[in-house]
Amino acid sequence: MKIIKLVLALIFIAFAALQYNDPDPLLWMFIYGFVALLFLASAFQKVSRELILATTVGLISYNLLYLPGLYEWWTEGQAGELVEEMKAGKMYIEESREFLGLLISTAALLFLWRKP
Repeated sequence: MKIIKLVLALIFIAFAALQYNDPDPLLWMFIYGFVALLFLASAFQKVSRELILATTVGLISYNLLYLPGLYEWWTEGQAGELVEEMKAGKMYIEESREFLGLLISTAALLFLWRKP
């Protein structure tokens, strides 16, 4: 389990590092960095389940802000747009990407919550 936690920590560190060209890089570096920190800490010591749960609830709550953009992409966009370059008139692309990033983070934290 320790190796899995370390691998997930490295993945989230990579996610954080890739945010340098995001429109709001510090926010996303903090989010992914904090998730990485939780995995890194849990690989070496017990991490509070309450902290993991509170972080998960926070991410889910924040993710609700991106539901309109996800819905717009779902109804008006195309699947391939998520991997294309951002366009000023299509903010739903960035919002959908951010929704998916938070969803991945939430899923990882739920795994960590079950296996602290």
